[in-house]
Amino acid sequence: MDTRLLRSFLAVTRTGNFSRAAAEVCVSQPALSQAIQSLEKDLGCKLFVRGRKTVLTPAGERLREYGERICHLLEDARDDLQRLAGGLTGTVRPAILESLLLFLLPDVLAEFAREFPQVNFQFALKETIGIEQAVLTGDAHFGLVSRPPATRQLVEEKLAEFPHILVGSADIPGSTRKLMGKLPLFLLGTWQRNVVEEKTSFLTQFPDARILNPINHVAVIRQLVARGLGLAILPAFAMGPDLRVLETFADMKMQVFLIRRREDMVKLSTREVPLLPAAEHFISFLTRALARN
Repeated sequence: MDTRLLRSFLAVTRTGNFSRAAAEVCVSQPALSQAIQSLEKDLGCKLFVRGRKTVLTPAGERLREYGERICHLLEDARDDLQRLAGGLTGTVRPAILESLLLFLLPDVLAEFAREFPQVNFQFALKETIGIEQAVLTGDAHFGLVSRPPATRQLVEEKLAEFPHILVGSADIPGSTRKLMGKLPLFLLGTWQRNVVEEKTSFLTQFPDARILNPINHVAVIRQLVARGLGLAILPAFAMGPDLRVLETFADMKMQVFLIRRREDMVKLSTREVPLLPAAEHFISFLTRALARN
């Protein structure tokens, strides 16, 4: 299979439009249409339902799954061979919770970039189920999540754990009791309220607390608190100079796990071809960095 034809096909699936896809791969639209026809002839099946909308056939859907994996493997092979020519290079593809990327990784990434400037990152921001799927399919080299995986096809390594803290704006003075009397308490959802009630006695101390659940998004809640609009219970890694710690809940922790495919770990132990070397280097670097904290 001609990989140029495959990349043209994937460009159409990404953009959903032949003209936009043609611009992406820098060819004319007639040339792109001819490339797709050549690919269909080579594979012996139709990939698109012809019509006003660009719709994939079942065969097209299947090829998209294989094609994305093939292109990722080709990129990894190229990066690995370039590394042999000199220096660590490549594109590391982690799937990660947004809160971890925003608050836990920036310092680690900056330090890693100083040591390995030729390594790039392509992050996939997903919820836990999506992260597990991305790692299983090989779309991501590894995942960073807050609980062990639900499938035995993945293995986990606990990298760190952080207590939860009650925070308010650094610009608003006052005790916890005073602030709870005049400001709402933002919780990330019913699930967080259940955890707070199970792990702490905090809500029983404030039975009249005005509890709001505006959004299940750490960064948004943190911004609301920093602006003085309420209080919140957040993992300690989200702390910054614009916030003030009012209480620490030592028994209420957020754990951080690195998850990988079990088969990748087997390859690593038997000295078969492992993950992209840049990904392996970053995993080791991240593990050491979080251990120091």
